[in-house]
Amino acid sequence: MTVMAILQDADKCMRCNGCVTACKREWGLKLPTSMSDVIPQKSIVNPRQRLAIKSVKRGDMGPFLRFSCHHCWNPPCAPECPFGAIKKEPTGAVSVDTAKCSPALCKSGSGPRPCEIGCQSGGYPKVGVAYETGPFAGLTKMNKCTLCTGRAGADGVVDPSTALPTRARKVGSDFVSDLPLPSGGVLPVPIVPEMAHEPACVSSCPAKAMKWDARDNILAYLNDPLNGYILADGTQNWYGSGSMFWVAKKTMLIKPKADPLIEDHVAPMASSMLSGGGMAVPTLLLGGLAVLARRRKEVAAEKSETIHEEV
Repeated sequence: MTVMAILQDADKCMRCNGCVTACKREWGLKLPTSMSDVIPQKSIVNPRQRLAIKSVKRGDMGPFLRFSCHHCWNPPCAPECPFGAIKKEPTGAVSVDTAKCSPALCKSGSGPRPCEIGCQSGGYPKVGVAYETGPFAGLTKMNKCTLCTGRAGADGVVDPSTALPTRARKVGSDFVSDLPLPSGGVLPVPIVPEMAHEPACVSSCPAKAMKWDARDNILAYLNDPLNGYILADGTQNWYGSGSMFWVAKKTMLIKPKADPLIEDHVAPMASSMLSGGGMAVPTLLLGGLAVLARRRKEVAAEKSETIHEEV
C-alpha cells in the first residue's frame, strides 16, 4: 500500500471554503446553530470542522493556508490516547476510531485531554459535539481530519458505496502521477492506485490548490531545485513532514500550525511538565504568582521612598 499525502499550493488557494463545506457534508459534521459557533473564539478549527482556510497575514491579504491535522510521521497524540482510538494508517493518515473515543472517561475535571496535550503541531485535536448525522450525532467526541480514510485511498480499504470522486489522470487502467518529473527523470511512484479516490477537500477544490499523491512523489517534487521551492541560498520554501505539505513561490511561508490560534510551544511545554510530575504545573503557577506579588510590594516600597525623598 502506498503512503499518501496532500500538497497545498498556497499561491492557488482563493479561500472559497469549498473544501471546508465538502468536508462537513461528507462527514455529517454539525452545522452552526448560533453566532457563537461562527465567530472564532479560542480556535479557528473547532469540533464542528476538520480543517480551516485562513490568511497568514493581517487583513486577509493572503496567502491562504489550510489548517488541519499534520498527519505526523510518528503522531505524538496516538500513544497518549488511553483507549487506543488514534492510529497511524498504512495510507499515511492519522485516523480516529470514534467508537473507541470516550472524552468523558479519559480525564477528570477541566483542562486538556491526553490527545490535546500530546499534539505538538499547534494543538489540533478538538473535542466536542461535531456530528449532525450518523451514530455519533449529538455525542461529544474527538474530531479531526483523517485524509478521508475509508473513502479515499487504496481500493481494498475503500467502501465502494461511499468512495469519493477523483480528478487523477488515468493511462489505460492505471492512475498515474502528473507531478513534474524530477531532474533525474523518474518519479519514485509513477503508478498510484490510491489515486482512484481523493479526499473530499482535494476533489472539491475549484482552484486545484490541493493535490493527492504518493508522499514520495510529493517529496521528490518539492526537493527538485528546478521546481522552485528550494531557494538560491538552499532554504526550502515548503513545509511538511507527515502526510500534509504546504508550498508557495509568491511569498515566504511560515510554518503552519494545526490550529492558527494555538501557540506551537504550548502542547510540548505542557506535556513535558505533566510528564515530570503532577505537581509541576500548579507549582510553577503558584511560584509565578508569588514572584509577581513580591515584585508589586517592591515597586510600592520604591514609590514610597521616592515620595518621602521629594517631601
